[in-house]
Amino acid sequence: MSKLSDKFNAGKLSIADKDTEEKNASSSTTSLLRASGPLHGSVTTMKIDFLKNEVEKLRAATPAMKVNPNEIRFSKWANRHDDSFKSEEFENFKKEILSAGGNIQAIKIRPIQDDIYKYEIVFGHRRHRACLELGIDVFAIIDSSLDEKCLFIEMDRENRQRANLRPYEQGVMYKKAIDDGLFSSLRKLSESLCIPLSNVAYAISIANLPKCVLDAFPSRLDIQYRWSGLLTDAFKKQDDLLLSKAESIINERKNGAVISASETLDKLIHTKETVISMDPVTLKKDGKKFAVVKKTNGSVSVFFEKNKLSDLNFERLLTFINTDLVQVDG
Repeated sequence: MSKLSDKFNAGKLSIADKDTEEKNASSSTTSLLRASGPLHGSVTTMKIDFLKNEVEKLRAATPAMKVNPNEIRFSKWANRHDDSFKSEEFENFKKEILSAGGNIQAIKIRPIQDDIYKYEIVFGHRRHRACLELGIDVFAIIDSSLDEKCLFIEMDRENRQRANLRPYEQGVMYKKAIDDGLFSSLRKLSESLCIPLSNVAYAISIANLPKCVLDAFPSRLDIQYRWSGLLTDAFKKQDDLLLSKAESIINERKNGAVISASETLDKLIHTKETVISMDPVTLKKDGKKFAVVKKTNGSVSVFFEKNKLSDLNFERLLTFINTDLVQVDG
C-alpha cells in the first residue's frame, strides 16, 4: 500500500506541475498579446484615443444651423456688385439651391450687436442672397472668434476658391480695406492675402477710374485686368477727352446703340483722326502733267512725274524750300 500511495501522490504532483506550466504559458501569451496589440474584437487604446480626439474636435467646432437670412446682414466688406445678382448664372445658381432644398455648402457668419440683425456674413454672400430671394433658411456656420482682419482674409480666400470676383469687385474691396486702415499698405494687404502685389494694384486702379468711365461699359464687371493700364494711361494723358468719350458712349447706349465691352474700350482709348483734305492739284506744262500736289491734315505732298524734274531743278527746289519758303512761313 505504501508504494501504491507514493505513486498516487507522485501522479498528483505531476498533474499540478502541468497545470502550473499551462497557466504560466497562458499568462505569458496574454502579456505578449497585450504588449503587441489586442485580441480580435476588443477596443484598443489607440482607437479610444482616436475617438476621444474626434469628440474634442466636434466639441471645438463652430456650430452649424439653419438661420433666417433676414437676420443676417452683408459685411461692410461685401464685394459683390449688384450686377452679379442679375445674371443668368445667378438665376441658375438659385435653381440649384432650390432643387437641393437649400445651400449644401454652409456660409459663415458671426454674431453681432445690432438692433435689426443678429449676424454678419463672413463669406457666402451669393448663397445668402439666393436663399434670401428664395425665402428659405440658409445653412450657416457661426463663428464668434473672428476680428475684422480675419474676416476680410477669410472672405477674400473663400471668394477666390469659389466664384472669383471680377476685377472691379476685387478692386472695390481692396480699396476700402486700404482707405479704412485695415491694412497699412498695398504690400501688407497682398502679403496677408498671399496674392501678387500687381493684381492688387491693377484691381484698385480699375476701382479708382472716374464714374462715367466705369458707367460707359455695359457692366463694370466686364472690365478686365489687362485693360487697367490702358484706361489709366488714357486718363492721365487726356482726362477731358476720355471723359467726353465716356459720356458720348453712355448717350449712344441710352439711344439704343449696342456697344460691347471690347468696343467700348476701343472707343475710349483710340483717337480717330478727322481727315481734312483738299482735292489734288495737278500741275501742267505745255498741256502735259508734270506734278501733283496733295494736302491732307496740314501735310503737303508733291509728286513729280517720272523724269520730269531734272537734277538742276531738284537743287533749285530744295534751295527754295530751305530759304524762301521757310523764311516766309517762319
